[in-house]
Amino acid sequence: MHRFLVRHLETAAKVPVYARHHWRTLLIRGCVITIAIVLVVVIGKHLDADLPGMEGWIEEQGPWMPVIFCAIFLVASLLCLPADIFVFTAGTLFDLGWGFALAALTEYIAMVIQFFIARGFLKKRIESFMEKHPRFRAIDKAVSKKGLRIGFLLRLGPVPFSPLSYVLGVSRIRFRTYMLASVGMLPSLLAVVYYGVVARHLTRLATGQEHHGWVHYASMIVGAIVALFASVYIARVARKALKDADAL
Repeated sequence: MHRFLVRHLETAAKVPVYARHHWRTLLIRGCVITIAIVLVVVIGKHLDADLPGMEGWIEEQGPWMPVIFCAIFLVASLLCLPADIFVFTAGTLFDLGWGFALAALTEYIAMVIQFFIARGFLKKRIESFMEKHPRFRAIDKAVSKKGLRIGFLLRLGPVPFSPLSYVLGVSRIRFRTYMLASVGMLPSLLAVVYYGVVARHLTRLATGQEHHGWVHYASMIVGAIVALFASVYIARVARKALKDADAL
């Protein structure tokens, strides 16, 4: 497990903390979101005849379907697999309210487990990795002085969620501060769930299972665009604040 984790930490170490090319980030993220939504709609259209049966089967599982989803998502988070895929899926399967609640609950459970795994079982290995990367050493130094502020800014977007949890786990941050700082992940989490919701509704429209006026769908798409701009802007502000604080 530790080798798999270190590979993902290596990837996280290459993510630029302060993105000067704001519009490039916006364009790339917008393209990724658009492709994801289009793929869901195309697959849904291809499975047109099977969708009612699939949705019926999901409803028949009752509370077990959210439990199964959260369990898979939890394992993926512990292994540092891309969380956005599962957060997006939460919006597609469970809509906005339940999707956000399930995604947030799973992320919080993963965060607690990652903290104690890092502080116990993988402490020496992660510390050894951090010694080779000035950015992560800087995180340890910064959170020892301004744990809540730096932890919150980091959670807003500059560093991938799961690798950051492991790094913070071996830092000098207190567990209570670690948990409070994690509130910073919620805006981006809500935005990605919303993208999944948009994909869900457009799929139902394309397959004839849902009929609303054009204002409904236009407002959903505009909402997705607003969420995209807001999430990129928030991450940019967080990166600039970290740079100004000489945290990274």
